[in-house]
Amino acid sequence: MPKRPIRIDPFIRFVCEGDVTEPNYFNGMLRAKGLTIPNAAFKPKDHSPIGIAKEAARLYNDALKTSHIPKERVFICAIFDCDGHVGITEAFAMLRSLPIQIGFSNACFEFWVLLHFERTSRPFSNCDEIITYIRRKHDADYRKNNDHFNRLRERIPIARENAKWLCEMHWQYEEKPEWQRNPFTTIHQLLHKLDEFIGK
Repeated sequence: MPKRPIRIDPFIRFVCEGDVTEPNYFNGMLRAKGLTIPNAAFKPKDHSPIGIAKEAARLYNDALKTSHIPKERVFICAIFDCDGHVGITEAFAMLRSLPIQIGFSNACFEFWVLLHFERTSRPFSNCDEIITYIRRKHDADYRKNNDHFNRLRERIPIARENAKWLCEMHWQYEEKPEWQRNPFTTIHQLLHKLDEFIGK
């Protein structure tokens, strides 16, 4: 009698700059997709852009070399933003040398949150300005430690369409690198690749 092939669970990790907002969002999303992966989205000790890139690279290499997980079952994401950080150029270069997904936002992840509510190409100088705008225009109770996925899950298709519009209509012919574009996000592209990875 032929043996059944061994099913290897997907190895999914989101290495996040923030310790609450991003992990809450992505862990909630994975649970909604039926994936129970403890601490899949987390903030590493060094959460600078370069620190995130190094941790994502370490996870990818460990998954393949130490855990012997087939590379087609590994999905690693680096989630970071612009918001005044140094080392962004180096982080992008490091991540692009490996099959690691980049979830980058300018000025910060909260711009992706804003796209759940409106379509905009308005630049923001920093994260505090975006949060103030969200509270004034859309969600007076917005806090970084909210359960963002469940609060926003019905609006995710809107955010994806708004982000796609921004990239295609506002930045399509722009030669500036991503980290110099304001506002900007690649989260919608990351979610598309996640959907393809898990087959949903």
